[in-house]
Amino acid sequence: MLGIPVRRDAATAAFLDGTAREQFLLVRDTQTGALLAPQFDATIDPDRYQHVPAAGTGTVVSWSVVHRRQADGTTSRHPVGIVELDEGPWWWTALDGVDPDADLLGLRVQVAFAEAGDETIPYFTAIERTTL
Repeated sequence: MLGIPVRRDAATAAFLDGTAREQFLLVRDTQTGALLAPQFDATIDPDRYQHVPAAGTGTVVSWSVVHRRQADGTTSRHPVGIVELDEGPWWWTALDGVDPDADLLGLRVQVAFAEAGDETIPYFTAIERTTL
């Protein structure tokens, strides 16, 4: 998986607290009931926005492959993608354990968690192959 720098601040604290518990959190607008992406800054109005657990499953809607040159001169390939969560919001993520040469469009995925320094970050792994 890609090494991703993570920086905790007021806007990310609740989400990262959730990932430490292995929960993928979305933001619910208590006035409209809408579920918003985790990137939404709920600190702008804590009485209106609350963090709620997501199912942690979704579908790949776009992907790419990141190529990295290793110290020994070889190249590693890491699939990354955009997942449409089952609740609706989209999440940009690493895709672990999938073939970088495969057509990943429509792939059903589920969240997993990994340590990244002092934080726990989410990434997604394949559940099964689906057709759109």
